[in-house]
This record gives sequence, C-alpha cells and structure tokens, in this order.
Amino acid sequence: MPKIFMASLGCAKNLVDAETMLGETLGGEFSLAVRPRDADVIVVNTCGFIEEARNEAREVIQGYLAIKKRSRGRIRVAAAGCWAEREPREILAEFPDLDAVWGLGIPSSLGEAIRRLLAGPNGVPEADGHPAGSGARPPREGTRLLSTPASYAYLRLSDGCDNRCSYCAIPLIRGGLISRDPAAILEEARTLEAGGIRELVLIGQDTTAYGRDSGSAGAGLAWLLERLLRELSVPRLRLLYAHPARLDDRVADLLLNEPRLCGYLDLPIQHISDRILALMGRGYGRERVEEILDRFAGGGPTIRTTLLLGFPGEGEGDFLEALELVKTGRFRHLGAFAYSPERGTPARDLPGRVPPEEAGRRRDAILEAQREVAFAWLDSRIGGREEILADSRLENGRWLARSVHEAPDADGNIILDGFSGRSGQFVTACIKRREGYDLLAESGGRKSGRKRNRA
Repeated sequence: MPKIFMASLGCAKNLVDAETMLGETLGGEFSLAVRPRDADVIVVNTCGFIEEARNEAREVIQGYLAIKKRSRGRIRVAAAGCWAEREPREILAEFPDLDAVWGLGIPSSLGEAIRRLLAGPNGVPEADGHPAGSGARPPREGTRLLSTPASYAYLRLSDGCDNRCSYCAIPLIRGGLISRDPAAILEEARTLEAGGIRELVLIGQDTTAYGRDSGSAGAGLAWLLERLLRELSVPRLRLLYAHPARLDDRVADLLLNEPRLCGYLDLPIQHISDRILALMGRGYGRERVEEILDRFAGGGPTIRTTLLLGFPGEGEGDFLEALELVKTGRFRHLGAFAYSPERGTPARDLPGRVPPEEAGRRRDAILEAQREVAFAWLDSRIGGREEILADSRLENGRWLARSVHEAPDADGNIILDGFSGRSGQFVTACIKRREGYDLLAESGGRKSGRKRNRA
C-alpha cells in the first residue's frame, strides 16, 4: 500500500485543501506516512502569495528532494497548491528533480494523480486533466483528514476573492469569490461538532464577502453566523479574515453581544494612510478604520490586524501615520509585511517603488512598536483567571492552550501547567507570567465569573 506524506505551507485555507486531499485519498489503496522518509510520495502543498512564501516553499522542496536522493529515487516528490497553480513550469525548471507539479484541481483527484505518478513519467504539471494555472475551482466538499488538535477545526465559508486589491495575486491564483452552499457548511459544521470539536474557526479569503456572489438578499455572513449559532451547540465560533469595508452592523452586534461568537476580530487594514489605501484599491479610508475601532473600544473584541509596508509611493509621512496608529495600542495582535511586487498585479507597475531595505526597516519599526503594546497587554493579564481551551500536550507535560484572545497558528499561546485532561477541555487557569508573546498559566482556581469567551 503506497504511503503519502503531506507538508502544507501557508494559510489555513491551504491547510483545508491539504486535509481534503488526504481525506478523499487515504484508506483502501493509500495510507499515511508519519515520517517523510517512510513515504512513497511526498506532496508539498505550497503557498505562492508573496516572495517570502515562495522562498519558504523552495527550502521545503529542496529538503524533501534531498530525502528523495537518499532513497535512491524510491520516493517521489510533488509540488501542489497555490505556487504550483501559479507557476508550474517555473517550478519544474527550478527543481528538475521534482516528479510532478499539481495545481488547485488536485484535491478531488489526488489518488488518481499519485497512481499516474507511480506508474508514469516524471514532471507532468497537470491535475486530473486540468492544466496547472488554469484557474480556481469551487471549494472542495467531502471528507477531511483533520490535522489540527482535537479542540478546534477550520470551517471554510468560501474560496477566491472579488476585491482585486492592486497588490494581491490571490484572485489570479484562486479566481473570483465562490461561496459555499450554506447547507454544505452546516452539514460539515455538525460533523465537526459531533466529532468533539469545541471551536470552529471560520475562514475564507474574505469572510465578510460570504454570499455576495449568490444573489440571495440577506443571505450573507451575519445570516450564516446566526444559523450556525442557532443550529449548533459548539462552545466557540471564531471569525477570521474580515474586510473592513464590509463589516456590517449585524456582524458587529454579534461580535459584541453573542457569548459563543469569540470576542475576537481579525481585521486586516493593510494601512491607514488614505492615499496609500486608495492606491491599494482597498475601498475604504482612515475614517472607516477609525469608525470600527471606536465601535469596539472599551471592552469590545480583541482585534488583530495586518499592515503592508513599503507599498509603491509610500512616503515617510504615510509610514509614520501607520506607526503612530500602532503606538495607540488599538491592536492586540499585529502582523507586518514588506511589499512584494507580484507578477500580473497593477501595483507592480506603479511608480515610486520603495527600496526593499527601506520597506524592511519600516516593517521592523512597526513590529517593534507593536511588541511594546503587546507585552504591556499580556503583562496586564498576569494574576487574572481565564477560561482557556486545551489544544495539545507538549513533550514536557505542559499543554498549549488558548483563551478567546488567541487564534490558532496566528497569535501567541497560553502554556498550561498542572492539567491532566484531554484536548478540547475548557480549563479555568491562573495566568502566572509572560514569556515572550506566550503566557504561562496554572490549572485550577475559581472561575472569573465573566462570560466564557470574554475572559
């Protein structure tokens, strides 16, 4: 029975693709390899969003090709995912020892692709008859092999994006917005809940755009959230990837008032300068960002954001405007990236290119300012009691856990001592100290009396 090893890079949407590939393939004819050297086929599910992500994919592919070489060619190595969809032939030219490059069509046909791979010639950049790079397809439905801890799982609402931000290659890779059928979403959510999942993390390229392609009046994100809350009893729902221009009042009210919807908002603003936001094609300005931040001030949800520095035309004043916003402490979590000129995007042809070294300096300055904000906030939680969700056990007997304030694979963790339960249990813990961006906590103590996901 051929064994498959999967390495998935990039975002949670890519991880769901990988889980779908494996879920539809394993069993009967193929089995899962825990270690790459034990596999017959290694699949690298790549990210191709920016150059930094492609460089990570390059390192990972090179590492697995080294394992292939040590196996004397017994192991086959294939690249799949977003980079493979975008630049299949470039990947083959760079890595001639790869055995195949598969685009985004592969999740529904990984078994057939592997059968061809094991029986036929190497280096065929296609997926189930669809040439790699031919565009996105509707989100895959079907069984997933979950790779997350038993406590949480991602629930994809849509794929693709209609925003067409001037810097972003995602629509060129995954195509326009395609919302999943609500019945399919609810069915999958019920299955995950029945399997013991305690937190559903809702994802999409832009979750706030859900339903905009269906033409059904009112059947948008708020409507879907209300159905999920009404028809499920899972303790936590968490919303990621909310576009500032489309965060409507109904969703905001749910974030403020619904105890089972995590008081947590992932709001990638990208910048705060009106001029730069216009060049980015974001569809909003500083006034809109301030409106949202003001609405959630004083006990509202924990806000995470993303900033893009060094965009073409960004002057020192634009950068300082973003820096001053970060220093106000409005964001509990923040990611910052230096601009990457992506082939086929309008921003690549804009004048006023910021030198990469300067873009990196501005990114680092933003991150340094946010570090002070984040550390002060984390320190303020020391001595308090919070209800946290146990995710996974560490080798030293401690546990990785999270409160409502931390999204998986994005923010810091709570390292839990004195817990002897299982993944998916809620624990009342006392926060003892901070280590970097992580908090250390000890199980036990009285509940704080606050709502579970407002801890």
